[in-house]
Amino acid sequence: MITSALSENLSGLLVILTIFTVGVASPGPATLMILGTAMARGRAPAVALSLGVVLGSMAWATVAALGFVAALKTSATLFTLLKVAGGLYLFFLAFKAWRSALTPGVEARLRASGSNRPLSCFVQGLLLHLTNPKAPLVWMATLSVGGLNTAPLPFLATAILLCALIGITVFVGYALLFSTRRASRMYLAARRPIDAVIGTLFGAAAIRLFSYRLT
Repeated sequence: MITSALSENLSGLLVILTIFTVGVASPGPATLMILGTAMARGRAPAVALSLGVVLGSMAWATVAALGFVAALKTSATLFTLLKVAGGLYLFFLAFKAWRSALTPGVEARLRASGSNRPLSCFVQGLLLHLTNPKAPLVWMATLSVGGLNTAPLPFLATAILLCALIGITVFVGYALLFSTRRASRMYLAARRPIDAVIGTLFGAAAIRLFSYRLT
């Protein structure tokens, strides 16, 4: 019986790791923010932002694992507040990107892109995930698909830790890849259209978040 339970939990763990890996590697607001930061502001800010994104994701994973997502699902007020906060934050990022796109000159780019301080970038990444009410719901669904929503705490902790390592690997990898001199030169050469695309995608993500409904 113990061996059977162990085998089932390990299978669920593999399912969760697969789903999480595909999710973090796919394009989304977090990936978009990391790429833009890496090209515009350099390696250290992008890495710091990546770590903030991972911490935010793992915070919601812990909330889901401990069963607190039910409170979010039953509280329309709390869900709406988080949705509005997340949507406004995405609109703010869209505004910054469009402001940069509409302003000529490298100096304007540096001014519009924001602070290069690692702590500031870390907080940006953290806020991006903590203000996303879809994140805990996605985590709850992922744990359910993997069958670990009722698994012992050690398996849940292991799943979250391994997902954190995967997230760091993928997101920091993006930060390192897109902060190279070649990527920076490409960004400088086509800064304004790139920022316009980034701003549009952030705006679209905000609209999608505002229209998201609990089912």
